[in-house]
Amino acid sequence: MAYLSITFPDNLKKELDLEAKREHTKRSTLIQKAVRIYLQLKRQRAVQNLLREGYQEMYGVAQEMTDDFEKLDRDSLKHAD
Repeated sequence: MAYLSITFPDNLKKELDLEAKREHTKRSTLIQKAVRIYLQLKRQRAVQNLLREGYQEMYGVAQEMTDDFEKLDRDSLKHAD
């Protein structure tokens, strides 16, 4: 376990102390929990951004394929007459 020295605005420290009291836990435990949640949210957001980029790229490829098939359909219909 590492020891960190951090500073908080007075009002935030008061809110933290009240919440720690309500949860019957230590201030440091709440801070650890908050940091874990924050880091998890950051990782989730990064994954969501990667997925969004991948889906957008896949959409572009799918659209190109659709355009190609439509062209092939048009060309093949010319020979059907």
